[in-house]
Amino acid sequence: MMRLFTLFLFFFFASSNVIAQTDKPVFQHFSKGKAFWGIGISPVYSDMIGSYTDIAVRKNNTSLGILLAPMYGKFVQQNLMVGLMGIAGFHTEQRKYMTYPVTTGIPPFFPNVDTKDVNNSLDLGLVPMARYYFNLNRRNTLAIFLQAGLPAVYSKYTNTTTYKYVTGGIDRFSNQYSEFALRGSIGFGLSVQGKTGSFDTHVSNMGWFLSFNKLLQK
Repeated sequence: MMRLFTLFLFFFFASSNVIAQTDKPVFQHFSKGKAFWGIGISPVYSDMIGSYTDIAVRKNNTSLGILLAPMYGKFVQQNLMVGLMGIAGFHTEQRKYMTYPVTTGIPPFFPNVDTKDVNNSLDLGLVPMARYYFNLNRRNTLAIFLQAGLPAVYSKYTNTTTYKYVTGGIDRFSNQYSEFALRGSIGFGLSVQGKTGSFDTHVSNMGWFLSFNKLLQK
């Protein structure tokens, strides 16, 4: 995950140089009283959130998921923003394969069994948060920030395994668990500012997020 994040850092630094050559205004997005609303996604699994944005369709193995993270923030003083982020995600993974029968016996005398695994993850949460931004150039088109939050996340995981025998019989086994987690979170990120808002990426124990934020007060 850190390698991917490093690549995005390189991309943002390169893109900021292009912006600096074509645009003239000096942005004041981080001034007291300015506000943003935004929407983000998380493309990777984390140790706190089981769902993530994913589209992978392969033979006998399909993964689909979406994790949306809406956010509202307001600057209470220069460069200091406080806000609230939401967590709403669902992910499903389905695998089909052949396996030996559940019953005991010598495998050569028993045909393989069609097996299907389905794993589902659901996550819902709220994250009170604060960010402090450090501008990296005179035009304020590029900034890094530190982020602290207190994510409260409800997660539910279910697994269903189905065995379909050549005789027509079917066995199905299911299990599930759920948990509520309240943890402190500290992370960092990179923000690129434009005329209408900003694009940012940040990483913490909640995972890696990509977000677009719309400026509400110009």
